[in-house]
Amino acid sequence: MQTRCPKCSTIVKANGTDWAIINGACPELSGTEWENKPEFCPTLSHVVQPEIVLPGIASRVAVQEEIERVRVVKVRSLSQVE
Repeated sequence: MQTRCPKCSTIVKANGTDWAIINGACPELSGTEWENKPEFCPTLSHVVQPEIVLPGIASRVAVQEEIERVRVVKVRSLSQVE
């Protein structure tokens, strides 16, 4: 079974508890240490089947904090340009 994140292009293919990322580029992870690790997509971690546990679910708090930190840095950078 395949599940696509409703917010990005990341797709996870699952067979029982085994899973594999087919493709992915989560814009929420842009600029974070998980930028090239779509399995940490916070939305995808919640929409996959209940028997699948992606790394993003265990690290959800850290991932969300980093996403927010990067957003603040980007906003500050944009305001300094203006």
